[in-house]
Amino acid sequence: MTYKITSLAERPDRARDHSVPFALHAPGRGSLPVSGWDQVLVWAFADLRTGVRPDTVSAIAVTVTPEAQGRGLSALVLAAMRDNARAHGFTEVVSPVRPSAKHLEPRTPVEEYVRRVRPDGLPEDPWMRVHARAGATVERVAPASMTVSASLDQWRRWTGLPFDTSGPVEVPRALAPVHCDVERDHAVYVEPNVWMRHPL
Repeated sequence: MTYKITSLAERPDRARDHSVPFALHAPGRGSLPVSGWDQVLVWAFADLRTGVRPDTVSAIAVTVTPEAQGRGLSALVLAAMRDNARAHGFTEVVSPVRPSAKHLEPRTPVEEYVRRVRPDGLPEDPWMRVHARAGATVERVAPASMTVSASLDQWRRWTGLPFDTSGPVEVPRALAPVHCDVERDHAVYVEPNVWMRHPL
């Protein structure tokens, strides 16, 4: 059986999603990984290469162009992802959600941030709230969901920041500080996400 790995919303020039099927319940797995996005991609491509039958779909990315944001397209794209998974016989979508407003508080522990809810019981974070409205529930935090490790010159090019002092560096739009090591000419960003489950 073949599985579609990418599904597009009605306006792919403005919004799109990417997802991958993988075997969550394969031996040695069973629970959503603390290394989130990075680990689920490793599992998905290992399963594809070795012919392991997938039982779950994971979101990988949902993108809405800046000029199209604020129009509810993210919810439509998420619905398209769920519909695509259901059409291929899956009963669940999981997502290593990148809390969209966490970058405003990079030093707040992610465990504290994701527990915040509004008076109506929905998550305070806007992107988590879109998932919750679609029926998803929080499963667990993935504290090391995505790791980016590079030389200081690369970080300077990417961010326009000096990276000339060892220690935590706050980078615009990053969910946590980047750890800079001047002596080793290296910096590492470890991004936290939160796993959310969508029953279909």
